[in-house]
Amino acid sequence: MEYSNVILDAEANRQQIAERIARAATPRISSTSHRHLLAQRLRRLADRVDN
Repeated sequence: MEYSNVILDAEANRQQIAERIARAATPRISSTSHRHLLAQRLRRLADRVDN
C-alpha cells in the first residue's frame, strides 16, 4: 500500500500535537526554583572541595 502525502502530513501533525500535549501536561518549574536548585548543587560541590 502506498501512502500519500496527505496521510503522512496528517500523521506528522498528530505526532506534533501529541508532543505539545505531553509538554504542556508536565509541571513547570519557576526560574526561582531553578536558581535555588543550582545554588544547592554549587554548595554541595563546594563542601566536597573543602573536605
